[in-house]
Amino acid sequence: MAASSLSRTLDDQEDTQTSAFPIAKRAKLCSESTDNKQTYLDLGLPINQALTTSYTFFSPLTEVSNSPEDGFVLGVDEAGRGPVLGPMVYATCFCRESYYKELSSVGFADSKQLTEEQRERLFLKLQTSEIRKHAGWSIRCISPQDISQSMLRRVKTSLNEVAHDATIQLIQDAIERGISLRKVFIDTVGPPISYQKKLQDLFPNIQITVAKKADSLYPIVSAASICAKVSRDKHLENWVFVEPMLDLLSKKYGSGYPADPNTIKWLRESLDPVFGYPGIIRFSWSTCKKLLDECAVRVSWPDDEDDTPKNAKLSSRYFIRSTKDTADSRQRSKFFNRHKAIVLVSSL
Repeated sequence: MAASSLSRTLDDQEDTQTSAFPIAKRAKLCSESTDNKQTYLDLGLPINQALTTSYTFFSPLTEVSNSPEDGFVLGVDEAGRGPVLGPMVYATCFCRESYYKELSSVGFADSKQLTEEQRERLFLKLQTSEIRKHAGWSIRCISPQDISQSMLRRVKTSLNEVAHDATIQLIQDAIERGISLRKVFIDTVGPPISYQKKLQDLFPNIQITVAKKADSLYPIVSAASICAKVSRDKHLENWVFVEPMLDLLSKKYGSGYPADPNTIKWLRESLDPVFGYPGIIRFSWSTCKKLLDECAVRVSWPDDEDDTPKNAKLSSRYFIRSTKDTADSRQRSKFFNRHKAIVLVSSL
């Protein structure tokens, strides 16, 4: 989904809807029901599209009043850090300081302690008109492909670094949208002291608190954890496989965690011996690598093996353009001959 469509205001969306009720009222109605896919689509969440790249979504701010006299408090939490499949979602929830006590009374709690139905009801309450006057939320949805690429490329990015970057981006996005943040509470990733210092140095004008189990200590973090968990669950529930002929593939993934027998069962049943796994999988997880080693066909590249001189030395530093004599004394790979590549050799 294009960034422009993701950032549409809720008022603009309501004007284009053909449903009998505006979004805010539908959210209230859906908070009493479990059939609410259309509400998520109305909000702008691309849950019915293939998730091949990461994206950021920020809830509309048309009803949130922001004044210098009344700053905002913001919480950050994640969902899907440990699973072997699906996206990792970082989320914020923010509200005016004067409204924080009332928002806390809504019943937000650590999303892991709530049922799926309870999480959805609380998430949809955030979309009602009354709460929208004082609060908002945002998510950074990191696709499994981006997670795999970050962790497997030559210059690797750890999952902690990916998490830190997502958190920093969400806080910065809130500031750029004019939200005058006074306090930020974050569920820690790694050691809380060093993480808090890192964030405090980046945002010196905001009071930063990083703590273990913050989703159980601070209601604003609990609300963020619900936004993250519901968004991830909706993506998995409505996952669109980009690979051909996988429309009928089961979506009974289990929890997605490697220790879940239902997840392992799905991984074994969904593995193609030649093509491996679809893009929903995080290939950087050892669980995935182990199953591929056990069940997939091993591939060899005979051209490379046949064409490489046994006494060839590999450069450990750099490559330079060869002289004619050097180039003539070495066999070229068929691949380079076919593509008429320029000859580069290491300094030996």
